[in-house]
Amino acid sequence: MSIAELFSTFPNLRTERLLLRQIVSEDAEDLYRYYTNPLVTRHLDWLGPSSVEDSRSLIHAWQQSFVTRRLLPWGISYRTKEHSEILGTIMVMPTRGSFDDAPLFPLSVGYELRADHWNKGIMSEALQAVLDFTRTHTDARRIQAEVYPENAASLKLLKKLGFQEEGLLRQYMMHEVTKKLLDVVMLALLC
Repeated sequence: MSIAELFSTFPNLRTERLLLRQIVSEDAEDLYRYYTNPLVTRHLDWLGPSSVEDSRSLIHAWQQSFVTRRLLPWGISYRTKEHSEILGTIMVMPTRGSFDDAPLFPLSVGYELRADHWNKGIMSEALQAVLDFTRTHTDARRIQAEVYPENAASLKLLKKLGFQEEGLLRQYMMHEVTKKLLDVVMLALLC
């Protein structure tokens, strides 16, 4: 599959329990609701959208970044119609440029999940599907993740999925709101 084919329609992914799908404007309220939980945002470099309308703008920006081949933004939901609300997201993007660049720059992966769905294997299942898809349908040679050292659950998840810890990047990231410089652990999966 060429990159043009990959980005011609959004690539929905299905797992045993989950549907990873395009995030649409109708998901704005679900997205805003779970970002308002400080448990979700404590390991992010921002505090999430400040309103449902900001969520809609964010969703639109993600959709535009998909169109320009700079981002694969999946919304995580259950496969059943009665439970189709967004539980979280997984984003895959080149560290620079777009998916059109050859050779492809390393890819970065980021994710979050509603707190009431933690410790149920949801993110493990969803992230495995995204990694499998990414390795199969892109020329990725490296997928990396930046994780705060105190985020033990995320570090454990990534290592379980085959990521190797490469080291601590001191004062690497600035929190969007607090402007505090933050350390991150770099982990990578070579494809």
